[in-house]
Amino acid sequence: MLALAHEIRPAVADLSLSHAAGGDGETGASSRLHINIDLNVELFLAGLDASQVSDTDEAPQGAKYDALRHLPAAELAAEFTARWPEFKQSLSGLAGYAADGDFRPLDFQLQTITVEDNPAISLPRSSKLVISAMLDPADKSVRFGWAANLGPLVVRQQDPKKAPETLYTGYLEPGAITAPILTSGTTAQPALTVALDYIKIGFVHIVPKGLDHILFVLGLFFYAARWRPLLGQVTLFTLAHTTTLMLASTGYITVSPEIIEPLIAASIIYIAFENLRSNRLGGGRLAVIFGFGLLHGLGFASVLGDIGLAHSRFILSLISFNIGVELGQLAVVLPAFLLFGVAAGNALWYRRLIAVPASYIIGAIGLLMLVTRVIGG
Repeated sequence: MLALAHEIRPAVADLSLSHAAGGDGETGASSRLHINIDLNVELFLAGLDASQVSDTDEAPQGAKYDALRHLPAAELAAEFTARWPEFKQSLSGLAGYAADGDFRPLDFQLQTITVEDNPAISLPRSSKLVISAMLDPADKSVRFGWAANLGPLVVRQQDPKKAPETLYTGYLEPGAITAPILTSGTTAQPALTVALDYIKIGFVHIVPKGLDHILFVLGLFFYAARWRPLLGQVTLFTLAHTTTLMLASTGYITVSPEIIEPLIAASIIYIAFENLRSNRLGGGRLAVIFGFGLLHGLGFASVLGDIGLAHSRFILSLISFNIGVELGQLAVVLPAFLLFGVAAGNALWYRRLIAVPASYIIGAIGLLMLVTRVIGG
């Protein structure tokens, strides 16, 4: 059986409060902290360290992960419930009277787990946990995080009574914990912090996690490593994927990842084939690059949709994510140009010994991705 390559994406935790009957949360009434976590529970159950690998196939526990991935939703939920005490030990929850004062640990309880049913096997499966912990009437702030092996975490504060720009949104590195989040008042992250968080999310989605996007960009590079045709191709690709990323993120386009992911793999194969067929940059190739760029933008939007945009700064986080993607592409192209750009000056020698073999390799990997994604779907 082909391995099921699954990119490891950050989990998302939404924090909210509920108050005791008759209480408003401002007058000393007891309250409960609720956390809705959208994550890939197979990573935890397989014992995979999500802080050390970017794809499940790279982990020694990959076979166990694939076996869990095939379990029916009800069986996976039951297995996680049985191991909840172990998962609970990985959580870091704190509450305190003052934003910068002493904090005490919170005792979380598992309320529900809902596992996505009958998804495409080649795509990560979403599981949704609802956990909660009692707060003391005097608690004015909370903090939340989890162990490094569970990977990065996006934490978002939810409160329909507050303006979005006053709420906390943060990207946590593996093992980190949030700054104190006030149970009342304003806890929004500074604009620069939000921007840097989403730039990093976009960058990491390309390097090291976005093998399909890396292969596509390298396919563009090996077609013509000279800077002018390379710049033209990459610029067109960027314009295309930025367009669909913006449209999909704002809800104007909705396409299932089950359709997009195999098509992205097919785009890698086609670009590799084009490299072998010709080395002249014509209008037909530019049109193809633009069309495939639209597909890749939908792939970026799928990732961003899983993570979510900062409610308080939607446009800022969307633009920052796209900047991160562009920086990731630059991190792929620049080293390749430094390594092979000089050799490209001798077109025949470069094409025969570098561009053609590299394109065969890129196409072969793309074919494997396509077969895996189609069979898995």
